[in-house]
Parts: sequence; structure tokens; C-alpha cells
Amino acid sequence: MNNAKIRGNKTLYTIALILMLTFAVFAVLPIIKASIEIPTFALLNVAPNPVGIGQMVYVNAFLSKPTPTAGMAGSGDQYENITIQVIRPDGTKETLGPFRSDSTGGTWTSYTPAQKGTYTFQMFYPGQTLKGGGVVFGGGGFNWTGSILLSSKSAPVTLVVQTEPIGMIYQTPPLPTEYWSRPIYGTNYNWAQLGGSWFGLRAPAFATTGMYDAMGNVQLYTTAPNTGHIVWTKPTQFGGIAGSPIPNDQSSQYNSISIAINYFEPIILNGIIYYTNYVSPNSVNNGWTAVDLRTGETLWTRTAGESGKEVIRMGQILRFHTVQEFGSSAYLWSTETAGFFQVPTFYSIYDAMTGKFLANVTNIQNPSYLMDYSGEQQGTLIGYYTNGTHLIKWNSTKMITSGFNPFGTTVVTVRVSGTYNYTSGIEWAVPIATTIGNAAISPSMSVGAVTPEVILMRAYASPGMFQELGYGYQITAGYNAKTGRLLWGPINQTLPYLNDMALLAARDGVYVLHNKDTDEAYGYSLTNGQQLWGPVKLPGNAWSSISRAAEIAYGKVYIWDFGGYVNALDLQTGEIKWTFTPRSAGYDAPYGIYPLWHFGTHSICDGKLFLSEGSMYNPPIHPAQRLAINCTDGSLVWSILSYSGRSPAAHADTYMVEWNSLDCQIYTFGKGQTATTVSIQNDVITHGNSVLIKGMVTDESAGTKTVDKQARFPAGVPAIADESMSPWMEYVYMQQPKPTNATGVRVHLTAYDPNGNFQDIGTTTSTADGKYGITWTPPVPGTYYVTATFEGSNSYYSSEDSTYLAVGPAPATPAPAATPTPTPATPPTATPTATASPSPTLNPEAGPSTDMYIIAAAAVVVIVVVAVAALVLRKRK
Repeated sequence: MNNAKIRGNKTLYTIALILMLTFAVFAVLPIIKASIEIPTFALLNVAPNPVGIGQMVYVNAFLSKPTPTAGMAGSGDQYENITIQVIRPDGTKETLGPFRSDSTGGTWTSYTPAQKGTYTFQMFYPGQTLKGGGVVFGGGGFNWTGSILLSSKSAPVTLVVQTEPIGMIYQTPPLPTEYWSRPIYGTNYNWAQLGGSWFGLRAPAFATTGMYDAMGNVQLYTTAPNTGHIVWTKPTQFGGIAGSPIPNDQSSQYNSISIAINYFEPIILNGIIYYTNYVSPNSVNNGWTAVDLRTGETLWTRTAGESGKEVIRMGQILRFHTVQEFGSSAYLWSTETAGFFQVPTFYSIYDAMTGKFLANVTNIQNPSYLMDYSGEQQGTLIGYYTNGTHLIKWNSTKMITSGFNPFGTTVVTVRVSGTYNYTSGIEWAVPIATTIGNAAISPSMSVGAVTPEVILMRAYASPGMFQELGYGYQITAGYNAKTGRLLWGPINQTLPYLNDMALLAARDGVYVLHNKDTDEAYGYSLTNGQQLWGPVKLPGNAWSSISRAAEIAYGKVYIWDFGGYVNALDLQTGEIKWTFTPRSAGYDAPYGIYPLWHFGTHSICDGKLFLSEGSMYNPPIHPAQRLAINCTDGSLVWSILSYSGRSPAAHADTYMVEWNSLDCQIYTFGKGQTATTVSIQNDVITHGNSVLIKGMVTDESAGTKTVDKQARFPAGVPAIADESMSPWMEYVYMQQPKPTNATGVRVHLTAYDPNGNFQDIGTTTSTADGKYGITWTPPVPGTYYVTATFEGSNSYYSSEDSTYLAVGPAPATPAPAATPTPTPATPPTATPTATASPSPTLNPEAGPSTDMYIIAAAAVVVIVVVAVAALVLRKRK
């Protein structure tokens, strides 16, 4: 329940540090020796409070001021034997400690309660006699040696533990689904898993730097691209076909595959790629360049170090924590080499943001390095080497903190400056075994493999520099990587006589040997040195015997060879889990297959093994590919045209960076930004009509903004589906034919109607030119807010756009005109004969009577009134 790892609480005691510094003014007073009793005041804090069952609390225990003889950096007297009594809700007790305070007078630990209820904490300090020593800040004119610090105890502190857990008050943002860039905001803690670096702590064969660390090229701290989407390219030298009258064949491209020439060797820190500019064909050092990982923009250039001849050797991010400060700093380490074997003569340290010189390191060794993440000073460079008689561990933090410190022996601040002697960073040196039984070990053992747990020492005799065939044995021993203690060995182990046996990889408690002559693999334990499995015959072909390499990750060892085969074996049993077979090359290459290059130019990241087809040394250069192979089942995740065997693919901040021999350019792969547009040509319609909603989705990555790309794609580079990505990128960036079967991306269209109701218009797929369209009939009149969304893919980040649509009421349909109903003729009525007056005589030529006109006129008036009334009623509706 008690985490016994104690550290000084640097935050709470800043005020105490200020008080300590003020004590220095008393140093001018005469020293008076006295032995007195000094009261102490114990204080305790437990937080957070309340807390849930099983949730950790911080327990801070401190005295109100440092001891009178405390040195600022931890020397002198500190408070000893501090304990904390805990009374649980059930009445049982436990004691935390004893603890020793830091120079500010405080200490802390953590505690995890397991019961519901009220806990009681109380701090006890038993007192002590001062011994003096160190730098005295509280002197005040007295020699305090022999004085007594009186005991004290804190007031009890209660902690309420409840069933419900408490949460963070501040919630760190979730991982981004849209485009993001550096710097990562200081409270976005979870985003750290995106921001890996590529340190260059080891060099591939024939190179100066470029590998991840001393174990190989396994990057566990970021993700890697799932498609061949190119973000940008940048030339480093002239590349590609020279052009007539230089012959048009596979041997006439600008020089790009020689093992004797340096081209591009990347280091990536904080989203910046650093590399030495080499002028081929002589590898002349033309200075350093720092390039933005996301855009390809050159951030700065400078001369090749202060000497003008230095090459960038490696990168470092050091998280330091002292009594005075904490945080991380980024450095570039450079070196200058001399002689045929390019032996480094010194290191220089530079600020990684600006390239400004900070310090020199003399008397150096140049091993491959690991980065130590186990201690408080995370990011320390650790190197192992031999001097002929001893195995030596070197520690960069020990070196840079070994200088004069006016405040004591423990570091208060970290200020990289001046000149350091490399040997001051030696942490330990242990004798190497020189005999086994009564026989001398010959040749003497050297560092065979480096892991964070075990250093494998190995003696293996072979007759020549370029041959690994042995005399039938190896002698091995394992040393603890942290302490130097001999763990096992030396062991004399029999191997096939005069066969070409190489140590290919070591990691996760196992190292792997391979017999190139028979194509067989063997596994050995780093824990005890014993053989675990093998020989295991690997599937391959005749070319497999030319060369091979391997890497360990995810519980497997992956062995690939020049014959184009990749075999994945269970690390503990040697069982072959899967085999990746080469593709046929026809007449493209003289091997019949596409070979795989090695020499440290692979990498593993995010569950994928990245390999390069192709070969160095000799022509012809052929249409090789960069391969991304699934580490779980051996399936091909993606591939793209690339002849990139000169340096490994580097992984950082979710991007992959490689150098392509086919055109001498840096290629950066990863997700790109996009832009989605939406428009409605006739955006004011009447109800009942349909509209055509259309737009475009374009790739907005930095590489699409060059003059060349804007000239070729004036409307923008279309965004394309993942399934079509590699051939599309080859068309956009590598002058290959435009794919005829490329498809675009899916666009989802939605709207909000005038009543606030959501309308799902539908999903459509853009064409190979990036355009899309969909027909829609709005359901009700009013104003609509229409949105087109591209939700992103493995190749792109999401984007969206919106517009408005107005839908008016349908026009009124006019009523048909009323047809007058003819009035039936009134039949003639017989006129009775009057006796008083005779009937007038009717004139047959005369027209209708006046009464008839009056009746007809009245009928027309009625019809008109009815028609007007009907029209008024329609308008009211």
C-alpha cells in the first residue's frame, strides 16, 4: 500500500529555499561554537481529500525550515528517521518510513487506501544531533556541530475515503482527429504518445548516424503511416535521370546508391528533421539543415559545427529534475572524424532549436547508445564499451553534472556549457573475464549486444574482416546493464565449423544467431546464456545466402534476406509464424526477384516492418519499392516505388521519413490536410423542386503547394481513396502514369431544416478529379443549413464546408374561370282577352322586351359577384 520511493518535494518548499539563501548574510559574523537545543516544527499534508477507494494520495511531510547545517544541494545534515503513522478506519495501524528529508527539510511519499472510512495520518520526527559539514546557510555566527534538534510531531490529519472515485478537475483533451502540429500544449499529457523522436544513437553500416538506438530501429513511441500518402518531398542533391546525351539506361542516374558516399541521415526531435548536407560524390560536408517535419520548410541552416567539419552524430531530449528545477531540454551532438575508419575525435553539443554551440567533449569514445528512461533524469545517454580489460558504462548526465558545484555535491541546475572530459561520465568499469577454466579466452571478449537489462559479451574468431565464418565456437558472458555485475558465463558454445555465423539481433531477453551458409536460425537466452531453440531452417532461395539482417519486436524475431524473404519466428520457441515471399521482377532486375537490402536500413513502428527493396554497390538500379509489412501476420500493408536502402525509414510524430535513391529526395509520409467545398448553383428554389449539391475534396498537404503541383493541378490535387493511394502518389510525385481506376473519397451531406430538424441528405464518393455531386429535394419550405463532411481516412485528416439554401412556397395554382349558366327562355304566357281594353298588336320584327334585358343583366352581376368571392376565399387560404 505504501510507495516507498521518496523524492524531495521541490514545489512546496520554494519559500524554504529562499529562507535558506537569506541565511548566508550571517556568514560574515564570527563563528561561535555552541551546543544548544533547537526546536523543530513538524507539518503534514495529505491530498487529494476526499478520495475514492484504491486511489493514490500524496503524503507530504516536512519541517518548517531546513537544518542549520543543511547544504543547499543535499550535503550536510538533513532530518533523519521521519515516520508517518497511519490509522485505518478499522483501527489498525501502519508506519510509513523512515524517511530522510531533502535540503529543504521535506520529503514525500504516496499512499493508496483500501478501506472506506476515515484515515488518520500523523508525522513524527525523533530529533537528532547535528554533525555539521557541507555548506552552512543558517550559520548565524554559530558552529552548530553537536547541537540537538528536538523532536516534534505534526497535528493529526484526517483523510476521508469514499466509495466513489474522484476525477481530474482538468480533463486533458482527447487525441486529435484533425491536423495537429508542434508544440504540443503543456497540459495535453495523453498526446505524448503521438510525439516520438528519432535519435540516431547508432549508425548503419557505412554511415555516420540514422538508426534509432544501440539495439536497432524499433520505435515504440509513435504511430506509423498505414498508406503511402506523401506529405512533401525535398531534394538533397541532383537526382534521377541525367538526360541525353548521357545514355538512357539503368546505370546513368545521378549517383545515389554507393555505400561509400553519405547522402541523407536523419535525426528528428520535436517535429524537426536535422541532417548534414553532403555534396556528392565526395561526401563533402556543406553544413547542417533543420527542416519542419510537417511542411518541409527549412527552419535554419548553419556551418558544419564550430570547426566547420562536424557531422551531426545524434540527438537527445533530457528530462532533468533537481532540487531547483525540472523540465526537458533538446540537444544535438556532433563529431568530427578522422582517418580511413572515420574515428571520431571529439563531440560538440548544440541547442536543438537554434543550432547554437553549447559545449565541447574531449577524450571521447563512440559506442552505440541507449537512452535511459528508468531514472528521474530520463533521456540520459548510456554507452557501453571496452578498453581491452574492462567493460565500461558511460552516463551523459553524470558527465555534464560532474563540474564544480558551489552548493555541494548534488546538482542544483543543469547548464550545458564549457568543456567536458568524456571520462568524467564513467559510471562504472568492471573487469572482463579473460579465462574460461584454465584456458585463455581468444580472441578477447567484446560487446556483442546491448539491451537495457543485459550486456552480451562475446568472443568469436573469424579469419577476415568481411567474413563471419568462425572456428566452431563462441564464448559468451552476460553482465547486468545497470550495475556491471556478471550474471552468467563465460560459456564456451559449439557452433558449425567454418560456417558464416552472425549475431543478428538482441532484445527482450533473447539474442539470435544465423547461419548464412545453411539459412538456419538459433535463439539464445540473455538471462542465462543457454540455447533456447534452433537450428531452424528458414524458407528462402539461392539469393538468401548473400546477406541477411533481423530485428526483434512484439514477441518475434523478423529475419529478412537478399533473396526477398521475410521470416517471422516466435522469440521463445523458434516456431516460424509467417513467411513473406518476394515478388517476381521479370527483366526489371537481374535476380528474378526484388531483393531486400539490410545493413540497418529497416525500421519497425506501430506494428509494421518497413523494408527497402533494391541493392547497393552495383547496377542496375531498378523499380524497387518501400514495403510496409504487418508484423502480426506478414501481410503487405502498403508499398510504393522507392529505392531507399541507404538509410532507415525514420519515424516521429506519426510521420515516416525516408530518402529515395530514384530521385535523391527526402520523402515524408503521413496523414495530410484536406479541404472540402460545397456549393448549390441555384440556391433559391421553390418548394417541390430539387437541387444539385456539388463540391470538391482536395489534398492540402505541403507537397501539393509547390509551383510544380499548382501548375499541374490548378484546381488542387484531388483527395483519393486509401486503396488507390500508392499509384496516385506515384503519379503526383514520381511522374508515373495516372491510374485509370483511382477513386475519390466519401463525402457525407447533411442539413438542418427551418424547424431545426436534422436531415441526412446522403453519402457520395468523389471522382478521381476530386469532385462530387448529389441531387436532393428539400422536404419543407424555408432556409436550410447544408454541410458537406469528409470524415478523414488513413491518408487524410477530415474537413468540411457549409452553405445555405432557400426554399420558397410553391406558386398558387389559379382557379379555372366560371362558365355562366344560360338562363332558360321563359315560355310565352297566354294573355287573357280583356273586355275593357283590346290587346296591343305584336310586331314580329321588334326585339326582346326591356324586362328581358334587366333579368339578363342581373344574372351576370350575380355570376361576377360569386367569382370575386371565390377568388377572395382562395387568397385567404
